Amino acid sequence: MARKSTKSNGKLARTLALACGIAGLVGGLLLAVGLVQNLAGGIDDPALVTRGWQVGLGLAALVAVVTALTGWILGGKIATRITDIGLAVGKLGRGGSEVRVRSAGDDEVGALGRSVQYLANDLAELLKSQEAAGGSALVSMDPLVKQLRDKTVPQRLPGVAGYEIDGALANGSRGGLDYFDAVAIEGEEPSVVLYLVSAEGHGALAVFACRLARDELQRALTAGATPRKALAHTNKVCKNHLPTGCCAKATLLQVTPQGAKLYQAGARSPLLICQRGEVLELNAEGIAIGLDDGPVFEKSLRPQEIAMSPGIRLVLGNDALHRSEGLLDLLRQHSPRHTNMFMNVVLGAIEQDAGEDGLREDVVLMTVKKAGQE
Repeated sequence: MARKSTKSNGKLARTLALACGIAGLVGGLLLAVGLVQNLAGGIDDPALVTRGWQVGLGLAALVAVVTALTGWILGGKIATRITDIGLAVGKLGRGGSEVRVRSAGDDEVGALGRSVQYLANDLAELLKSQEAAGGSALVSMDPLVKQLRDKTVPQRLPGVAGYEIDGALANGSRGGLDYFDAVAIEGEEPSVVLYLVSAEGHGALAVFACRLARDELQRALTAGATPRKALAHTNKVCKNHLPTGCCAKATLLQVTPQGAKLYQAGARSPLLICQRGEVLELNAEGIAIGLDDGPVFEKSLRPQEIAMSPGIRLVLGNDALHRSEGLLDLLRQHSPRHTNMFMNVVLGAIEQDAGEDGLREDVVLMTVKKAGQE
């Protein structure tokens, strides 16, 4: 259910108040200039004319204040209603169907709220009918699929000197098609590669594609391949064993003592960079695994390098994490904490926000923090 005490952050209200205030000021000034100039021709006393200008300018300022205040009030009401709808849509995206949207009014925002409510009601009925039939349209809900994935969940991620690294999964009732782990690569420059492999779509083929991509990626990284070579190997195997059009997506984060490098193959969820109270988003380029024989896939891989200084935290997660309400505020507030506390607080807040029914989709959270203070 959408929160009843939802408040907007005021951006729309400020924008509308500023626009209304400027419009009111300009209109008031034009009106004052027109009136004073027309009346000044019949008045011989300069002091009276000056007084007229002062009154006109004062009235223009008053009109600007009144219109700005009106814009602020109206903008706040509209923004609050839109925020309610956004929270409801976010909960639907996280798998929830018990959504209630306040849709008072006959305007476009009210119509949008009613449409979202109809969608939530239809989704709830669909899920009830599927449960009554003893089946599900999504293979990711299958307990056997979840058990297969859960066997790969790491108990502890390897580390690299100078960094705090951790990752965890918060279980949802519907499970998910996300695999994650980290592999330590030895050599002249020791590093750790964190990876997240997710399905593209749903169904039995998506489950197979996701697991195949995860296994091949894990095998290549364990054998000492670089992230680029591991992705290229995985792509070739998936292309040879998957039906045309079937694919998986992956995000790899290589962490070395000198910095980090982000690779993304088909994944669009950004890497979040937390620094000095700000959260920045970063994406790399690359097509999904299994769509191309090799040349185009390898050419499209364009990693992004990340300079790491003490205190910077990188956050990597699945789509369900990025749809979590208030994620950015949680990261801004708790990023400076030690990583163990950070993981507990963030995942705990996400699970608590899911309500009594708990999470519907699995949430994967992985993080890397450069040791030290900013």
